[in-house]
Amino acid sequence: MATLTDYLDRATLQQLQDIFTLGTRAQLRIFDAGGQCVTEVTELPAEPAGPAKTKTIETPIVLAGQTLGQLVLEVPGRGPWPTEQLGALAAALEIPPARLRSVLQGSPQGGTGTRNWRGLLSLTSEFLGRLCRQAQQLNDRVEELATLYTLTALFTGQTDMQQVLDTVVKTVVAVTKVKAAGLRLLDRQTNELTIEAVANLSKEYLSKGKILLADSILDTEAFRTGEVVYIADSRTDPRVMYPQEAAQEGIVSAIIAPLIYKDQKIGLLRLYTAEPKEFSHFEVALVKAIAAEAAAAIANAQLHAESLQAQATSRQLRLAAEVQRRMIPASPPKVAGLDLATVYLPSLELSGDFYDFIELPNDNLGLAICDVMGKGTPTGLLMASVRASLRAHAGDLYSLSEILSRVNRSLCNDSPTTAFATLFYGVINLPSMQLTYANGGHEPPLLIRRNQVRPLVSGGMALGVDRHSRYEHALAGLQGGDVLILATDGLVEAMNFQDEQFGRERVVAGALDAIGRGENADGIAKHILWQMRRFAGLRDRDDDVTMVVLRVV
Repeated sequence: MATLTDYLDRATLQQLQDIFTLGTRAQLRIFDAGGQCVTEVTELPAEPAGPAKTKTIETPIVLAGQTLGQLVLEVPGRGPWPTEQLGALAAALEIPPARLRSVLQGSPQGGTGTRNWRGLLSLTSEFLGRLCRQAQQLNDRVEELATLYTLTALFTGQTDMQQVLDTVVKTVVAVTKVKAAGLRLLDRQTNELTIEAVANLSKEYLSKGKILLADSILDTEAFRTGEVVYIADSRTDPRVMYPQEAAQEGIVSAIIAPLIYKDQKIGLLRLYTAEPKEFSHFEVALVKAIAAEAAAAIANAQLHAESLQAQATSRQLRLAAEVQRRMIPASPPKVAGLDLATVYLPSLELSGDFYDFIELPNDNLGLAICDVMGKGTPTGLLMASVRASLRAHAGDLYSLSEILSRVNRSLCNDSPTTAFATLFYGVINLPSMQLTYANGGHEPPLLIRRNQVRPLVSGGMALGVDRHSRYEHALAGLQGGDVLILATDGLVEAMNFQDEQFGRERVVAGALDAIGRGENADGIAKHILWQMRRFAGLRDRDDDVTMVVLRVV
């Protein structure tokens, strides 16, 4: 049970009693709720003998309907009120001196009636009640600050999303002394609000499931204004979506606080009471402060979860990239009569490009380069699919037209309609140095002979566009000193800061420069790559760069 000394210290009460007693020459005593006197007797100056005291008057000290203590006054039976110390008493009671005189004197002629004493005692009791109320408010503010500090410490130490959410609802119920609380998070993709944490709500009440934000007037208003929304009676308020369920749950008044962090809508915190309640300004401010802390904590927990997911995804991508790298020949094969070199520079961990060398019967060598359109994991998977399909058909068929047709049908059957790939595939008969090739929409390889350039274009459209596409093949005899350059469009379409493309002409110029200096295949490839990098500068690459250079010895 609360008592007077829970709010005011004994020294303050003693000081007030002394001022009162000395100012009125009437002995005042102050008692707590248990009837214990909390002050010492105030010594009055000696006076000429007068009438003995006639009566004792008592007045309770009340705060919010609760009696904290008692004022007991020994009423003297004497004439006019002394006035020399009334100013000090008026200041102590925080009232104008004129009002105090009016209460004491009752009339211009003065008086000593009990009513006047009761009036004075009531003023004193009211003053003590105000002091107690102020002390309580100050104590509440201190508790609120302590709560916010505690919440900050709790939230700072937690990264598990569910722990954060549970901490929020349990803490807000304990601090605000409401019946229950619930927290809904907003899915920004679907604009749905889902209950993620509750305190003191039944399973039946929680079975309502998700709420579309646009269907909830109250939640929409909270997000729109960024302020706490008040519901006087959930059972009758037309804005409430489930008034019958609220009545069954015993919910009456409620407030809704938006959880917003850096202008980003996180969710909503709802507080419910079991009886009609008007939330004070301080209670609303506290709930807003808790909501702000909660929003920051939830956002941090979400970022932590996303970070963990990103790390897991990154590990998976690295593993996938390692598997993909193994599909790419680490180095070109050693082939009599040919000097081979390669460049493979993915723009991301998973690439849509690949090149391949396929050993075939009867001294034949398969040579392929492919570019699957797109980026990321789906493109990497399609790249692996195209490579597997090519190798499966290349081992059984000699007709390059049929090989590309089958790879095209496989891609059309097994991939989305928006997926496609370009593929150049050629077979070199090593004894005759005869190249048979088919080009499925790929950047034409460049056959350079004595400074003359011939693009190898025969074939058909890109793979994966039309399952009925037909492909042609063509022949090209290779001679000593010939250079064949195969590349994906990441080389040709590399951009500089002026948004200019590197272009086929610069590829040819770089190749001719290197050939003129007598470079081998590796030197030619590196020189072309150096020219591309010098052209693009520090601009980020938007596409994979893959190149195969073949020089006939």
